[in-house]
Amino acid sequence: MFDEPVIEISTREVTATTPDTTIAKAIGIMEKNNFHNLVVLDSDKIYLVNIQDLLVASNPESNVDGVMFKPHCIHKDTPTIDAISELLDSGQRAAPVVDDDGKLEGIITDYDIMRRGAESLILKDAKVTEIMTKNPICVEETDSIGKARTIMRKNNIGRVLVVDANNKLKGIVTGGDILKKIYKPKRRMTVGEVKGENIPRMGQPVSLISSSPVRTADVDANLAEIANLMQKYDIRSVPILSDGVPRGIVTIPDIMKYLKGLKEETKVEVEIQGTPDEEYKELAERVIETEVRKIVKIAKRVHWIKIVIKKERDRGGTSYYKIGAHVKTPDKLYVAQSEPGGIHSQTMIAKRGAENREVEVRAGKRRWDFIDVLKDALLSVEGQIEEDKEKRLKNGRFF
Repeated sequence: MFDEPVIEISTREVTATTPDTTIAKAIGIMEKNNFHNLVVLDSDKIYLVNIQDLLVASNPESNVDGVMFKPHCIHKDTPTIDAISELLDSGQRAAPVVDDDGKLEGIITDYDIMRRGAESLILKDAKVTEIMTKNPICVEETDSIGKARTIMRKNNIGRVLVVDANNKLKGIVTGGDILKKIYKPKRRMTVGEVKGENIPRMGQPVSLISSSPVRTADVDANLAEIANLMQKYDIRSVPILSDGVPRGIVTIPDIMKYLKGLKEETKVEVEIQGTPDEEYKELAERVIETEVRKIVKIAKRVHWIKIVIKKERDRGGTSYYKIGAHVKTPDKLYVAQSEPGGIHSQTMIAKRGAENREVEVRAGKRRWDFIDVLKDALLSVEGQIEEDKEKRLKNGRFF
């Protein structure tokens, strides 16, 4: 799950500037390249500036050294899933990627993560309804820009949807739109955009600055599709519609928080009793890590996992392994035993609140190889949990 080093999905060729660059020039660089953040290099030190800080600066001819800041940097070998957590915790939309000596190797942005997410099977398996903010806040297209700004400030949100009298989506307005088009417009808005009017800028209808048409998705879309829209069209949110009416909204931070949450869920205590031969150790660790993630994804919640490894010898002196996998969920205990020579897996399911226990015996294939026996035990548990999940779905019950 997003295990590759973050440098693999980062932008390697970084456009950077220096502290003596004027704010006006920096804005020009960012608008030309469609950047939201710009790296500033001062000798061996790395800084960032973001477009919002530049736009509100009082003197565009002053240098960027007055608004640049020392950012949180991410090491190039950090797994992408950990980089996502670091970005969220830092509050940054982008972070310089550095080597062991702290030298710049690239930059990772939330759009890079969305590009990676668009290809993710994990996000393809997740529906927007799992994370979307339901009943998003809307304003009517005739409402004032000032009302939209007040709503955003009051609710601490970065955007509101614009709808018509029938609640059909007509556009979207963000805090950035207000900043760029009202406070720092390329074309000065007159007091009264329409002939004969005498209306202050903040009293103008929000439809004058809202973005339209809006990239949207249906309620049955998955998160990979949403991530693809975000990175493809350089947008930070996607309204979720049903019959043209907004039912929800998903933002980039929503998806990143979802991924961070998956990482937290996979932090399951795994106890391993016994040790395999040295030649198997590295591969065994990878197998266990992969299968544990699958188990957690299927079961949703896992209290602990215990793997018991016993090395034995047959009558001919050939060594082999017996492996037991124990998985405790909130409701059940799953136990699978795997061994060579006509394996059978025992499934012990301890139902919460029930004194009786059900034991199943399942036939398996002959396995002598340690890794195969290990996989058999873990896959047996996965199969048991899947079967329970299907039974619950048929009965209208959910994990």
